[in-house]
Amino acid sequence: MKYMLNNQLMCDVTFHVGTDKTPIKAHTYMLASSSPVFYSMFEGPLAEKGTVEIVDMEPEYFNMILQFIYTDKITVDSNNIRNLLYGSEKYMLQLLTDKCNAFLASNVNVDHACLVLQAAHDFNMEDLKTKVLNFIFINGIEVLDSKDSITLSAECIKLLLSSDKFRCEEEHIYQHMLQWGQHKCNDKSLPVTDENIRECLGDLLYLIRFPVMRPQYFTKEVSCKSLLTATEIVKVYQHFNFKTTDIFPSNKRISKIKIEIGLAKRRKQ
Repeated sequence: MKYMLNNQLMCDVTFHVGTDKTPIKAHTYMLASSSPVFYSMFEGPLAEKGTVEIVDMEPEYFNMILQFIYTDKITVDSNNIRNLLYGSEKYMLQLLTDKCNAFLASNVNVDHACLVLQAAHDFNMEDLKTKVLNFIFINGIEVLDSKDSITLSAECIKLLLSSDKFRCEEEHIYQHMLQWGQHKCNDKSLPVTDENIRECLGDLLYLIRFPVMRPQYFTKEVSCKSLLTATEIVKVYQHFNFKTTDIFPSNKRISKIKIEIGLAKRRKQ
């Protein structure tokens, strides 16, 4: 069957896939026998005949899914996981979904935690999302330094910044959010200015806990920029002088160092 597919022998359906409508041929009986979605596509009163438009997938990943249907074999990796997971759910290919889930569950580590979090969030995998969030909370700095952290959605960033369990210095979080905002500016073809970064951050700005930063750092790295308004800067300085701000959160996140010290004391006792 793989030979028949690869050599386009006796195919009876042609898919026009992706933005450039790449033609890909296959066999309806193979697809219909593996996927209830394909079965409905080719049988019944609204059955597709001859050609089918697939506009929401690129040819590379649609071909991978076809190869899996014909052979039950596939290599899932960090580059294709999101597209394969999307295709597996779209066409109700449970075995492929299981393989994608297994890959994600086995990659809850510093390098891939952000990738796993985004996928778990996008595809409503609540148990996996809880697992990876707990991992990220414990390994905050290392995870933020991973290459995938800059591509997290605003919704996932909010999950991290709103938690007291996120073990990361606020100064480090601020630097990451500047990079995240710069990345968003580039995505939107906006000049990378303080004002545009603020616009891209939106409400996420108010989850950065400026009042818990070291005053010297805030003065040198934050107050001299246009990211905050003059009023907001004054509010933070007032907090440094024991007047609580009502703009930014001022409670400290859980410190990894404090937890380790606490454990050491209990062991001695």
